[in-house]
Amino acid sequence: MNKERLLSCIDKIHTTKMVPNRIKKNLKLNTNNVVEYCKSKVLDQNCNIYK
Repeated sequence: MNKERLLSCIDKIHTTKMVPNRIKKNLKLNTNNVVEYCKSKVLDQNCNIYK
């Protein structure tokens, strides 16, 4: 997957109801909106996306 492709679909990123709690727990996040958190990380200029 390349970063441009992901960025072109960033508005489509979503989760089911249970997944945010798992992501929050696994990443030890202190936020209630994990989708927006993840989007902001992907949009960060220093983000490296690779397979």
